[in-house]
Amino acid sequence: MVVRKFYGKTTRDALRQVREELGADALILSNRPTLGGGVEIMAVADADVSALATTLTPPSQPKHPPRNAPTPAPVPPATAGGSMNRAIARTYAMPVEPLEAPAVPTPPPPQPKASAEPKPFLAHVQDNSPPPKAAAQPQAAAARPAANVASNSDAEREQMAQELKQIGDEIKQLRSLLQSQLAGFAWSDMEQRTPNRAELFRHLLTAGFSSTLIRQLTQKLPPQYEGDVAQKWARSALIHNLKCMDPQHDPIERGGIYALVGPTGVGKTTTVAKLAARATMRHGAQNVALITTDTYRIGAQDQLRIYGKILGVPVFSVQNEGDLQLTLADLAQRRIVLIDTVGMGQRDARVQAQLDMFNQTGRPVERLLLLAANADGHTLEDVVRHYRGDGLAGAILSKIDEALMLGPGLDVVIRHRLRLFYVTNGQRVPEDIHAAHAELLIDRALRAAQLASPFNPESDEMAMLNAAQSGWLS
Repeated sequence: MVVRKFYGKTTRDALRQVREELGADALILSNRPTLGGGVEIMAVADADVSALATTLTPPSQPKHPPRNAPTPAPVPPATAGGSMNRAIARTYAMPVEPLEAPAVPTPPPPQPKASAEPKPFLAHVQDNSPPPKAAAQPQAAAARPAANVASNSDAEREQMAQELKQIGDEIKQLRSLLQSQLAGFAWSDMEQRTPNRAELFRHLLTAGFSSTLIRQLTQKLPPQYEGDVAQKWARSALIHNLKCMDPQHDPIERGGIYALVGPTGVGKTTTVAKLAARATMRHGAQNVALITTDTYRIGAQDQLRIYGKILGVPVFSVQNEGDLQLTLADLAQRRIVLIDTVGMGQRDARVQAQLDMFNQTGRPVERLLLLAANADGHTLEDVVRHYRGDGLAGAILSKIDEALMLGPGLDVVIRHRLRLFYVTNGQRVPEDIHAAHAELLIDRALRAAQLASPFNPESDEMAMLNAAQSGWLS
């Protein structure tokens, strides 16, 4: 018996090849999808199966059984080989599936005459099958193998998809392990060849800066700088790269339209009130206006209206892009307009809709991103990646009074080349807002490395910590 394989893009293509090569009575042995997206079918010709069945047919019983032999019990013809034949028929049934065009009906083949010769394999199966009950039964019986093949194919595809997903997860784990190993080797090599860079690396990592920024910084450290000299050099380099607001870029002095954006709970409404108070003291209430788009939080508009009533500044509420365009057109004579936006997570789909709304107002709207200094570096990195885009003028670092370490926030600002406008350190309006100064912020961030904390690693643990952080920002 010769088993042949057929390949096709779909099950129909493969079945067409089987029918053309082996005939319509060929038996399907297996049907499974291939890695390339096609289908593989294993089939055998009907003649080969019939020949095999004839060979395996047991010889006829002798006319005179041997003496003293027990008389075998009579076996009903439907039980002698019918159960095995029916099982084989179910296993190797030819799936009946329509091709591109319906086949031309052909007259049924003539029934074989009764003879003493053993019937072919398929004849046994047909004889042992029960008679049809209705005219629609052959169609249902023909549709069942096709449905079974389709269900088996879907199950195999799902299993293959799960296996591919598992392979992808293993590749990611292997990549992470390789990154960790390479980072550990790099740290050991740095300790041996350039101990001054290793010591500076440990100092900055303890201060909360990311390994990505520290790696770029230590690569430029002059080899002769060690100890305090290396730390002073790093301080100067960080101050140089932290771009803070200068008088020419002060929103209060320049004026314009500024929208404060950021996640929930970073202090946008309070910061808007602080900036409005500074602008009112500088230019007067007649030159300042407030807009709120926060229609989700209970009492959000009331809070801003209370601030506006205290300052004597009008507060407008907008619902959509059309309201914002009309409101900004009415406030064209105001020197500075501050927009308080609704807080939403950085992964919220509405973040992009908010950005599109500001870009389509017809007037330039600059966005100021609020970053909470008490958040960890991973969260701040994710916030900046999702909120950045056209119109982002810079950042405001809020809640520095609640943060023990400023390293993560300053690190994100430096690496993404954002301009830091203000820092806030409390809830008082307008006292607790200050212009950003690079020297003061960097000095405070570096002093955090001297604080005793259970999160500060020992010198022999730096290799493991650096290896663990190697994939944070990749």
